[in-house]
Amino acid sequence: MLTVWCLCWGDKYPDYYVQRLQREVAANLTIEHQFVCVTDRHIPDVWCVPPVVDWPGWWGKIALFKNSVSSDHNLFLDLDVVITGSLDNLVKAHCSSVAYDTQCLAMPNNWAQSGHGGCQSSVMLWDKNYNSQQIYDLFDPITARWPPVNKPGILWGDQEWITQLRDTHKIQVNPIKSGIYSYKYHCRNGLPEDCKVVVFHGEPKPAEVKVDWFKW
Repeated sequence: MLTVWCLCWGDKYPDYYVQRLQREVAANLTIEHQFVCVTDRHIPDVWCVPPVVDWPGWWGKIALFKNSVSSDHNLFLDLDVVITGSLDNLVKAHCSSVAYDTQCLAMPNNWAQSGHGGCQSSVMLWDKNYNSQQIYDLFDPITARWPPVNKPGILWGDQEWITQLRDTHKIQVNPIKSGIYSYKYHCRNGLPEDCKVVVFHGEPKPAEVKVDWFKW
């Protein structure tokens, strides 16, 4: 079974973000799946589960890689993404028994030139295995600073942790090279032809943008 995960921590995002994402996944993923939100509150019409560990903000994503939490096949989506096309081929290519390398976590490269690292964790696909388990096992909770700190030697967030593990050869990460795009870097003048997911990292957020390819 494929589990589609999202994380809603604190009061930054209202319930609507989760409910909207669930509807978009249902409309664009024909593969059998369950949609689960990790959150500390009740969200109507959504299957909600409490956080496994009390790590703030986006750091809670790391607990999803624990083998007792992960499903056999997993897709994670940030709440500030917009799905614009079928997710089926993306999942089949990177997160299934027929994937060419099921030991790899798959995620896009970080588009931002912020110096925060090389992986973008708004969209992640993985199978439950030793490779993904290391993301949780090797993590020191003292790293989970909140609010985030932009200083040398201090990790900003979960994607910098994953990048560090990749760059020190502790895990494998397979870059997703097509289908997922940044709104601010790739989509201001329209969608790329093969676009399936638009990531609204940073600002603006989807609710602040008026375009013809999605309705808020």
